Parts: sequence; structure tokens; C-alpha cells
Amino acid sequence: MHDRAEVTDAAWRELRVERPDGAVLAAEVAGDARQPLVLLVAGAECSMDWWRPEFCAAIVERGFRVARYDQRGTGRTTLGRAGERRGGLGTAVDDAIAVLEAVSEADGCRAQAHWLGLSAGGFAVQVVAVEHPELVLSLTLIATRPASPYDSDADLPPVSERMMRAWAEPVPEPDWADEASVIEYHVDVDRAYAGMEFDEAHERAIWTATVRRSPDRHRDEPEPDVVDEPARWRERLAEIRVPTTVLHGTDDPLFPIGNGVALAADIPGAGFVPLDGVGHELPPRAWPPVIAAVAASA
Repeated sequence: MHDRAEVTDAAWRELRVERPDGAVLAAEVAGDARQPLVLLVAGAECSMDWWRPEFCAAIVERGFRVARYDQRGTGRTTLGRAGERRGGLGTAVDDAIAVLEAVSEADGCRAQAHWLGLSAGGFAVQVVAVEHPELVLSLTLIATRPASPYDSDADLPPVSERMMRAWAEPVPEPDWADEASVIEYHVDVDRAYAGMEFDEAHERAIWTATVRRSPDRHRDEPEPDVVDEPARWRERLAEIRVPTTVLHGTDDPLFPIGNGVALAADIPGAGFVPLDGVGHELPPRAWPPVIAAVAASA
């Protein structure tokens, strides 16, 4: 996958999406406006750089547009006004819908998309699917689970011992004023989430781009003033009626693979694709089945 052509900087159309609390989401769109949209929703506090240009180009080559954006607290997305700043999964859901609507308005098309959610982005995508089904053409869900991490459903495997040990011995904080030190810190943190083969070059590319685009590294930003959390959604997954594929790493230490198996079982007709040796990540070796799932849903 490394030799695939990238979506060049000139090919991206930038959008600034204003939110009611004063936050401004940084988003980008690539591809022909006449093609169906794939909306990429990354995990909590993940920038758009998690969706590598080569990955996005591969989706565009399959006949889609693609949109990606910086989650709050990352990249060029800004926080809201003091006293009004919002956060939580409910806010993530509303932000994703706002990006979809902004892209649709800019491209002059209907507000619908093929939704691709990674980790906590998968939570947001599931909530959109049950609460706003008119916006959803298909679902591709990666490294996620059918309930909040705060819900300890008996059939959902908990966080692995390996992950718990990593949290108990955290990576020492870097010199936050030094770009190289910050990049190395994030790469080292992500090492604990990886599967059998840690793709260090891939992670370094993500964090190099993210750190260089993040004003002041977002280190001094306050916590949200209001935290929005949606109602539990697992029992409503049976309402989903769009093509759905769940992909999950066999070596995921954060959400062990049984979480993905359960998610696929909860959604009528959903397919399940194990990603051999993959952890809580989306390395290039896992791109082909993900891209194939998106293409098959069209």
C-alpha cells in the first residue's frame, strides 16, 4: 500500500465548520463532488492525520469522495467559548453530523454518507445510525464495541492485562516545547496499543503531521464545561438496516476481539472480518480489507 498515489495537498478542499459553542472544526474533502461520500470518523482526540493520504486516495480511486476532520483537541480544530465548551460522545456525534452537512452544502449534494468509524469514532457512528438513519448509507466499523467503555456488559471482554500494565507504567512525558520529543512520546504511547507488528514508520508519520499542525500542541486547553453523553445504544443496534462490516484486530489490547464479534452479531446482516495480528490501530497492512468493505457497501 505504500506505493499508492496520495491525495495531494492541492486535491483537498478545506472546510471550517463552526459549532454552536464557538468551536471550529477543521475538515478536508477530496474526490469528485458527484461521487458518494465516505465520512471518516476517528477515535477520541485523534486528528485527521490518522486517515493517511494514501488510504484516502485508495477510497477516492474506488469512486468515492472522502472527508476527514480533526477531533476536538487535535490539529487545527479549536475549542468553544469559555463556559460553553462541549465534549463527550454526544458532542462527537453532533460534530460528525455537522461535518457531513457542511460537506454536503459545499458540494451541493444530499446529506448522506458511507460512515467509517475507528475506535471511539465507531461509537459515534453507531449512535448516528440508530438516531439519524436517514444520514447513513452504510457502516464500516473498526476496533470498536457495541457499548460505551463505561458499560461492563458481561459478554464484552474487558481491557487486556497487557493494556492495564502499560497504563500502570506510563511513558514519561516529553519536553512539550520540543517537537521531536513530543512526536517520540506519542509514538511510544501508541506502541502499547499495537498488535504483533508495530509499524513505527506509520505511527511516526501520523504524529509528525499531527504535531506540526497542532497549535501549542493543545496542552493548555481546559476540559469541557459541558459533557454530552447519549443514551445507551446497544439495544437499538437491531434497528440498523444498512450494509455493515465490522473489522477487528485479533490482537487488540484495548477492546479484545470478542467486542467486535459481539458488535457484528448485534447488527442484522453485518459481516465480520478479523484482522490477523492487528491491535487497536489501523496500519497499512490492514487497509485492503477495510477499503474492500467500503467499496462493497456501495
